Amino acid sequence: MTAGPFPDLEADLVQAAAAGDQAAFRTLWAGAERRAYALCVRLTGSHADAADALQETQIAAWRGLGRFTGTCSFAVWVYAIARNAALGVLRTRTRRGEVDLDSVADPATGPFTDAVGDTLDVRAALATLPARHREAVLLWASGLTYAQIATVMTAPTNSIRVWIHRARHTLRDRLSP
Repeated sequence: MTAGPFPDLEADLVQAAAAGDQAAFRTLWAGAERRAYALCVRLTGSHADAADALQETQIAAWRGLGRFTGTCSFAVWVYAIARNAALGVLRTRTRRGEVDLDSVADPATGPFTDAVGDTLDVRAALATLPARHREAVLLWASGLTYAQIATVMTAPTNSIRVWIHRARHTLRDRLSP
C-alpha cells in the first residue's frame, strides 16, 4: 500500500486509523508532525501561523484518511496537506492585512546580530523567488526527494528539478557578497 521503510506496518496503521483507531493515527502522526511543522514555518515565516496550519493539517489528515490511497508514504501525504494549509493561512493573513510580527527585525545588537542578519537576508532572497520555486526549494531543503516534492506540489518531477535548480541559482546570486 505504501512505499516506506515499513510499508506493511504503515499500511496496517493507516487501515486501523481509518477505522477510527486514534492510537494508530497518533503513531502515524508522530512520524510526520515535526517535518510538517517545519514546512509550515518555512512557508508561512511565522511560528504562530505554522501552529495554526499544523492544527488544520492534523484535522484534515484525520478526516481524510479514507481518501489516502497509499501511492506515497503517509508522511508525504501529510506534507501535501500541510503545504495547502500553510498557503491557506497565508491567504487569510493577506486578506486581513495582518503584519507578521515574527518577521519584524529587532534593531538590538549582540552576539546574534550576524545570525539574525543572515536569516533576514535569506528570507528576503526567498521572498524574491517565484512562489512555485520557493515552495519547491523549501520542500527540498526539508529533506524531501524530487519525486516526493512532485507528489506534494502535484507537478512533474522534471519541473521540480528545474524549479529547484533555478531557485538555488537565484539564491546563490542574491546571497553572494
